[in-house]
Amino acid sequence: MITNKIRKARAATFIGFFLLGAMMYVWSTGVSAFRHQMGLAGDAGDVNFGLLALGIGIGSSVGAFIVGVMIDRLGAKTVVCACLVGYPLSIIPMGFVSDFYFALTFGAVLGLLRGALDTAINAHGIQVERFYQRPIMSAFHAFYALGGFFAGMAGSWFSGIYQESATVQFSVMGGVILAGGILISFWLLGKNDVPALEAVPVVAEKSISQPASQSSKAIVTLMVGLGLLLLGAMIGESVVGDWGQEFVRREFATTAALAGVAVSTFTGAEFVGRFIGDRLAARFGSIQVIFCSSVISIAGLMVVVLGGSATTSIAGFGLFGLGMSCIAPLLLSSAGRMDPANAGRNIGIVNSIGYSGMLVAPAAITLIVNAFGLGALIYLPMVMMVLMALLGPLMLRSPKQQTPVSPAVQFATGRD
Repeated sequence: MITNKIRKARAATFIGFFLLGAMMYVWSTGVSAFRHQMGLAGDAGDVNFGLLALGIGIGSSVGAFIVGVMIDRLGAKTVVCACLVGYPLSIIPMGFVSDFYFALTFGAVLGLLRGALDTAINAHGIQVERFYQRPIMSAFHAFYALGGFFAGMAGSWFSGIYQESATVQFSVMGGVILAGGILISFWLLGKNDVPALEAVPVVAEKSISQPASQSSKAIVTLMVGLGLLLLGAMIGESVVGDWGQEFVRREFATTAALAGVAVSTFTGAEFVGRFIGDRLAARFGSIQVIFCSSVISIAGLMVVVLGGSATTSIAGFGLFGLGMSCIAPLLLSSAGRMDPANAGRNIGIVNSIGYSGMLVAPAAITLIVNAFGLGALIYLPMVMMVLMALLGPLMLRSPKQQTPVSPAVQFATGRD
């Protein structure tokens, strides 16, 4: 039975993902003003700003990994509450610093809390999902995109007014997100708020012939594999987010405005796909949805390559976004459900490897563009999606059940 407490926890998770997405774009839309404030404007400041961005990326990957054990020990609520306070607060000093090394330090803390909150809010989402006994993670991730959209609009307005300093933008928007995080913290589920039947899988999962230590090693190995798949998906998104507009503009000799529509179409298709993804996963299973999503992504990229025009590229990027939309939510949901007792650790492993895409993607993309030209760029995500189609369904298959359990427990342990 879904109680009012569970409904409030679900609403709080929606808002938590919204705030996480919003914080990403508070930073993104304030970059130009921040660089001016730091004296890093123009080509001369690219190297130092690149180092700062690298520090944020490393912090994100580390934060996503180390927070997993804390989630399993203290519960997702404790970690989410701490991060919902610390993450918005961490961006406020970035609006006041002028020294590079201070900025690098605060940036690393910002990244650390970003990765930690991402892992924690996903763990809480999976905790809520177990009560519903059906996939709901894709809808949570849709609100991440929605938060980014609204924060991006607000951030663009601030950056238009305050062009030489990010102080007002970071302080005001960080303060608003902080207030929202404090309000929803009262609705989050505690560590012991789990379905009554969740005690059963601890006995049911263990095979008489397989020691627990071997089972744990197998789970960790599987999480690394899922993390590498998520890394491939993150690289695919980086190709579109960082280079999509430039690719369409230069390859098809069109305007920057029309080329930007391709990227917007990709983002919009992702948002729509995440709303229908949960129903598809509930009806057909995560394995089938991951495979079909990969095929749709490949088809979209083929349309971009073979279409030969800006119009077909827009359609292709839309298909690619639709295919990509449910991959990350389903991978993270599966990671959390395969071993509920260590959900935080498992999500942390997958998320940490996935976040390293922020570090790997720029270097890989630059090498491909320099060596083979901009036209070869689309083949990188295509290869990643082929691997997703081949390996994703295999990794999501759980070991055969040794002891019969109820359908509710089967969902909690991730068995289809």
